[in-house]
Amino acid sequence: MLVVVLNGPINAGKTTTGKALAAIVPRAAFFDGDDHDAPDDAPLVARIEASMRRLEHLIATADGAVLVLATPLRHNDYQRLLRVSATRHADLRVVTLAPPVETATSNRGSRQLRPHEILRTRQMYVEGYASREFSDLTIVDMATPRASAVQICHHFGLSPKL
Repeated sequence: MLVVVLNGPINAGKTTTGKALAAIVPRAAFFDGDDHDAPDDAPLVARIEASMRRLEHLIATADGAVLVLATPLRHNDYQRLLRVSATRHADLRVVTLAPPVETATSNRGSRQLRPHEILRTRQMYVEGYASREFSDLTIVDMATPRASAVQICHHFGLSPKL
């Protein structure tokens, strides 16, 4: 099994690219790290923990050939996903989506960023979410989600349905 984690700051395109990737890779499934059981008003640390527990469970129980996950990763989050992937003999690969900060802090598509999201996005760039040392691939020039998905396929030797 291959686990592809799309990492990056808020509004980098993780979910949109993840859906595009899962749509063109046979036997792939997409899961968004923002989908978890913690309430939206829970502290950030509680939401991150709920997300990580869910993603660990998905990796531990997945049946598909390719699991595509979208979530910002800190170093300790990466280590957690790496450990659970190893127990499944799954290959964990991280793709960091790193559009220019001006792009990530702008309203794109249907997403309208709230002021606190813009501030958090800028902080995430400072914290290095757009330049993780554990990334296997970093995409800066993101023409379209589909183009990024095809680039990911080529990088990891996946045969996309085009």
